[in-house]
Parts: sequence; structure tokens; C-alpha cells
Amino acid sequence: MGHIYVKARFVNGLDYARFLRGELKLEDVRRIDVNALVDTGATFPALPEDVIKELGLFKLSEHEAETADGTVKIELYGYAVIFIEDRLALSPIIKRPKGTSPLIGVVALEQMGFRVDPVTGRLIKGLPLML
Repeated sequence: MGHIYVKARFVNGLDYARFLRGELKLEDVRRIDVNALVDTGATFPALPEDVIKELGLFKLSEHEAETADGTVKIELYGYAVIFIEDRLALSPIIKRPKGTSPLIGVVALEQMGFRVDPVTGRLIKGLPLML
């Protein structure tokens, strides 16, 4: 099976909450549409640092984490609302280097009720909000 990419929209979570409360117009909510790599080996979604800056996400913390490159220090930003098709998830975001692909990890996939079909290489809808 090859790589799986999906069209996803990442939205600043604080802006989106203000929109839902009627405090901000939808066109003023910071958002970006990306072609994201589905990474079932990743826990959280990850975005390049320039996209994080464009969305206005704030740094929550730094942690050591186990990655394919071994133990590294990661920066955790929050929170973003992620939309894929007609589903959404709320998640903190891991910072990736500028110029890298956005990633969708298993936390967001499970929140949205998606699973990966290894035969077709596509996302399959299950029940939404599988928390």
C-alpha cells in the first residue's frame, strides 16, 4: 500500500469557538486547506511551522517523544479543529519543519470515525466521534 493523502482543513480552535459563540464572523476564522498525509503511526496531527504561524496557534509545551528518528524533543501547539469530508476533530498540533507535509494522526482519525482500508488505500467512514 502506498501513501494515503486526504484533503483536510485546519482551523484555529479558539477562533472557531468564538465563531460558534457569535463573537467572530466565519470569514475571520483563521484556516488553511491542505493535502495531508494520513500517518497511522502518528498519534497527533502535525503541521509545518509556517502553517502553525499562519493559523495563529500558540505553543502549549515541549516534550520528549519517540519518533522514527528516535527520542526527540517536540513542540506541542493547540488547538486546531480538523475537517475531513463531513467530519471534524479537535486536537493539539505537533510542530514539523517548514516545507514538510501536514500529517493526520490516529487521534483525529478515531475522533472522526475513520479507518484506513489497506486494500484500497482510502479512508473508510465508521461511526463518528469514536472517543
